[in-house]
Amino acid sequence: MPAHIDEPGRDQRVDPLCFLVRGWVWLGEPQTKIAGIEAWSGGTFLGETAALYERPDVTGAHSLPSPSRTGFEIFAHDPGVAPGAEFPLHIFARLHDGTRTAPLAEASAVSIPRDYRLNHFGVLLEQHTTAIQGRGNVFAEGPSLAEGSGEVAMLIRRYLGPPPRRVIDVGCGLGSYGRGLIADGYNWLGAEIDAADCAELVRLGLPHRHIDGCTLPFADASFDAALCLEVLEHLPDPRVFLREVQRVAPHQLIVSVPNCELLGYLWDHLATPWHMLEADHKNFFTRWSLGSLLREYYSHVELRFHTPYSLRTIEGTPLHYHLFAVATRR
Repeated sequence: MPAHIDEPGRDQRVDPLCFLVRGWVWLGEPQTKIAGIEAWSGGTFLGETAALYERPDVTGAHSLPSPSRTGFEIFAHDPGVAPGAEFPLHIFARLHDGTRTAPLAEASAVSIPRDYRLNHFGVLLEQHTTAIQGRGNVFAEGPSLAEGSGEVAMLIRRYLGPPPRRVIDVGCGLGSYGRGLIADGYNWLGAEIDAADCAELVRLGLPHRHIDGCTLPFADASFDAALCLEVLEHLPDPRVFLREVQRVAPHQLIVSVPNCELLGYLWDHLATPWHMLEADHKNFFTRWSLGSLLREYYSHVELRFHTPYSLRTIEGTPLHYHLFAVATRR
């Protein structure tokens, strides 16, 4: 059963609180039975992903049928690793029947010699800190953007699965992701509260509904999936909003929000991400608070990051501007 961990590389130094495990798995005929790829270190669960994607390099090197979804990416978290310690990594496949394969690939990594949980704002890096941070905890609002992120567009398609699917984009703004999804065959509909944005959606010919911000004018389970991109941070009561989203799209919700965990790392640079200072931001999310909130409405939540931040830690490990969550009901 060929599999490989590409990242982290041999003896690569990583921040165990947040590091990327990337590689590929090919089980042959049982590939379709994979429900998820899991990363472990000994008996510690580090993270998982349900989204496999095509790796043309792997397909070509191993003469696999095309397209074959073999690639995986997992943002891992191991709070028990001592600073400077070496620790093992193992990859397993979890199958749809609930069983787990034997280890498919293994590697090792070395922790950076620092624990950022001891830094100012370091409590935001703790899994038990699940409270949503308000403006009083953290301390310019701009117009909607006409163009979305290429990385986010790629992730949306990866997790949505192939078209056609009925997708409601709640808080769609100017429909920056709608044009591409419609072109790819998805049944996309925007929902927007801002009248000026709705007028522009009319001009662009994008299907949408003008909503009141409290309710969604659709029947239960009208959609296969909902998008909520850079919206939850603006809402005075995200739970009221999520109850309504879960009603119309009970099977899948894709979320992107600013990454509040950055504050735990940027003290050394005396920096605060500018996006955190927007006047309309009411909520500040970490992986733990966003995951805890979404699990109130969907049974399974996968979290990762997107958009690399311009600064790195003093040790050189990467940071990311945004959190990306995929919430599903199994």
